[in-house]
Amino acid sequence: MIGSKSIVEKKVKYTVFTIEECPVDGQKTKREFQVGDYITKDGAKCTKCGNQTRISLIYAETAKPPK
Repeated sequence: MIGSKSIVEKKVKYTVFTIEECPVDGQKTKREFQVGDYITKDGAKCTKCGNQTRISLIYAETAKPPK
């Protein structure tokens, strides 16, 4: 019989974020991803200048375990 090792699966949790960027002053805002987000979609108004932002990046980060 071949030695068997138990395989332990570690499930990694991810949180997906969306970055909105103002094309006028370059201010970037990070928020949680919402269903329907896509790159170049219009975002919220810029908090600095009031112009329309655009989604420039969507990415995932590993969730940090609570201490």
